Amino acid sequence: MPLARQALHVASEDVHVAVWPTVQERHQIASRHYAFEGRCFVLAAGSLMKASMLPPELERDVDRAPSDATLVLSGGSAILGPDGTYMAGPCFDEPAILTATLDSAQLDAERMTLDVAGHYSRPDTFDFAVRAAPKR
Repeated sequence: MPLARQALHVASEDVHVAVWPTVQERHQIASRHYAFEGRCFVLAAGSLMKASMLPPELERDVDRAPSDATLVLSGGSAILGPDGTYMAGPCFDEPAILTATLDSAQLDAERMTLDVAGHYSRPDTFDFAVRAAPKR
């Protein structure tokens, strides 16, 4: 995954959409890290799902989902700035529409402090290339 991330950083990704089943704490950390490392905005989207929505052939774990109304996926959606801070959310346990104003000037300011695809990429030491088409 680090090389895939680097390919997106080299492409100067400004907004990254991270779609998770649910944005638990470890996914929050990963999304914040991605925003900080890539100096881009991250829209972390997590789903809400009640136990009643599970397929009937799937046996329910009554300790984790004692009733049909229990959330088995609890959301956690958030909008993160290029410094890794929360601009909106995270929002758990209820549907919500998160909004934030994404200022592209913030991208340039943050990339002056850390630019993993620019002045910190060490082109004197490392080469990185992405094939535009699959190798046959």
